Amino acid sequence: MHTIRLRRPWLRSADPQSPPDKVDVPDTAPLVVTGGGRVTYRRVFNRPTGLTPTDVVWLSIPQYAADSVEVRINDTLIYQSDRTKPIRLDMTAALRPSNQLAITLTAGKCPTTVLDGAVTLEIESIDP
Repeated sequence: MHTIRLRRPWLRSADPQSPPDKVDVPDTAPLVVTGGGRVTYRRVFNRPTGLTPTDVVWLSIPQYAADSVEVRINDTLIYQSDRTKPIRLDMTAALRPSNQLAITLTAGKCPTTVLDGAVTLEIESIDP
């Protein structure tokens, strides 16, 4: 398995009217938002090169602090949950040459809302 860490540059926004902040992920400066508040992390990345028909590209989000999460790729919702468990999604079919990943975290009882774990693409070759 080959792992690609999606580090900088991420854009983080809590208010659609304000310009986003440039941050690293894992994010070490969490935003405090009140119940129902949302924080969205966005990052652009290219489709990994050299993929074969037997390769699967997984998106891995092992750690975050929020009461619910939504994951979108190229404006298409691919995951939504009100559980705070690690996420691993097959996104092979959704990949384009250029992609935008958006992870939206919603606060509730959670005092901070932050993407505080590494986000990675994992390329795995599946034998037929």
